[in-house]
Amino acid sequence: MRNTERAADGMADRGATEAPEAARVAAGLGGLLGPLRRAVLRATRNAEGLPDLPEAQIELLRALSSSPEGLSPGAAATRVRVAPSTVSNLVRAMSAARLVERVSDADRAALHQALPALDRLVTALETGDGTRPDSASP
Repeated sequence: MRNTERAADGMADRGATEAPEAARVAAGLGGLLGPLRRAVLRATRNAEGLPDLPEAQIELLRALSSSPEGLSPGAAATRVRVAPSTVSNLVRAMSAARLVERVSDADRAALHQALPALDRLVTALETGDGTRPDSASP
C-alpha cells in the first residue's frame, strides 16, 4: 500500500512542478504568437507582391474567399469573430479601395441562375464550333 501512496504523492509533486513550467511555456508562446503572425504576414506579402493590408482586412478577405457564394455582414462578423459594425466599416474601406464589391441578394440570385448559361457560353467559346450558346439548350 505504501507504493501506491508514494506513487500518488509523486504524481501530485510532479503536477505541482509541471504547473509553473506550463505557465512559463504558455507565457513564452503568448509572447511569440504576435510577432510570429506578423512575420508570416510580411513574408507572404513580400513573396506574392501583395499590398500591405491591415490584418483585419486580411482576415475578412480570407473569410470571403472561403465562401464563393458570398457572406452577409452578419455571417462575416460571426466567421471572423468581430462585431457586425466592424465588418461594415471594413467593407466600406475595402470597397473604396476596390478590394471587395458589394452585391445585393437579388443580383446574387440572378447570377446564380445565370451560371448554367454562362457555362454553356464558355464551352461554346472554347470549342470554337460557332454555335450559339443557347442552341444547346432544349
